[in-house]
Parts: sequence; C-alpha cells; structure tokens
Amino acid sequence: MQASFFGTDADMLQVWRWIYDVSQMKLCQHYSSPGQPNRWFDNWNDVVDHLSVPYAAIAGWPSSVGGKPIADFVTFTPETQRETGAEGRTVLRSPALITSFRNNDQNGCLAVSHVTCWTEKGARQRSIYSEQALDAVDWKAFTSIVRALQRRIAKASPAKLDATPIMLDAWQKLKAQEIQLWGWGEACGYPSPGIVEPE
Repeated sequence: MQASFFGTDADMLQVWRWIYDVSQMKLCQHYSSPGQPNRWFDNWNDVVDHLSVPYAAIAGWPSSVGGKPIADFVTFTPETQRETGAEGRTVLRSPALITSFRNNDQNGCLAVSHVTCWTEKGARQRSIYSEQALDAVDWKAFTSIVRALQRRIAKASPAKLDATPIMLDAWQKLKAQEIQLWGWGEACGYPSPGIVEPE
C-alpha cells in the first residue's frame, strides 16, 4: 500500500507528525547508524532533529496492531567497514511498519515522495515474513490507519500533478516559481497542463 505525493521537507514533516499522533504509534530509526542500535523516538523534537539528517530513515509501528519489529543485523562489506569503522548496522523488520521514501531531487526538481507499507495480500504473496509473523498482525486495524493517512494527505493537498497530490508547502513554492516538479521524465513549472488546481 502506498501514498504518493509531492512534498517538501516541511510537508514530509507534517506527514510524520500525523503518523506520530496516531494512538499507540511508535517511531524508530528504520536503519541504525553504523555500529549502533536502532533509536526509538520518545518525543517529537527528537523526530524533527532526526529528519533533518540527510537520508534519515524513520519507520512507524502502530503497536496496537501487533507485529513487533525485530532487529536484523546487516554486515557491511570490508570496504564499508573500513570507511565507517563498524562491522554493520541493524534494520528493524516487521510486516506492520510504515516507512517513507523521498526521491526529492531529480534534475533539480522536486520528485515524488512515498509513504509505504505492506498490505496483507502483498505480504503473504511476496514478503520475507513467516506465516506466524503475518498472522500476528491485526491487518484490518493496520489498513484502517494507513487508509486514514492516505485520505489526510489527499485532503491537505490543494492541487495535483495528474493524479498525484501536491502538498501545501510544495504547492505554494511551485506557484511562487521557487521550485519545479519532476513529472516522470520532464520538469513541470507553474502553470503546467498536467496540474489540476482547486476550483
């Protein structure tokens, strides 16, 4: 399941605030720093600080749905071990994690961001998780949380490029001609034929 949108850092921070505010949501470092355990964030200011780090990877786990994340150690190549001074890092894995992917700079343009997670069907068909791990997740509750987030992103986005929502800060910067959007192969400024504005 995926929510795709055009969003600046400010927009992405807003999305993570919505995730953070979900009841019993736990936010963590998806990929740990080299040689360190994964951080769990106890307050919003720590989340904001972490998201300011380039390539920061955060995951949300709604603990009420089950599927507690498990740490999986990833060993670095010898070259990376020499560069980092660490043997490896840990990745938290769970079929009930919500993650984000930002591909924000394509040829100088703002590209699409994604918030992603497994659906039950997809996880049972293609994931690495055991049946026992998948059965431990309350998929109905998990899907409800993610669908609510998708609706919130769509509702908070005043325009679209084709079918993809443009969140508020990105929209304001696009209209002010401070940024362009990367429209899957070409730069899109404002105005553009593919942009659907509010009536």
